[in-house]
Amino acid sequence: MDETAARAFDELREAMLAVLAGTALEAGDLIIVDNRAAVHGRTAFRPRYDGQDRWLRRCFAVADLRPSRAIRAAGSQACAPLGPVSAP
Repeated sequence: MDETAARAFDELREAMLAVLAGTALEAGDLIIVDNRAAVHGRTAFRPRYDGQDRWLRRCFAVADLRPSRAIRAAGSQACAPLGPVSAP
């Protein structure tokens, strides 16, 4: 990273920190984030591997289904998973 890139990265980091908002989710909570309007992430944690660790289920939604028509089953509004699906 050169000096110009480092400055740009610092400015971006400062801008994000200036508007940072957090929320604590409880079991069963749902949060929906518009990736076109927000940057998001999760805090770090140390897993216990005891079946009680937090678990993230991801899903994607689109406003226009037409671009995915070729990869969906006829009449379906859902695309097949990109990889194996596993439950916790």
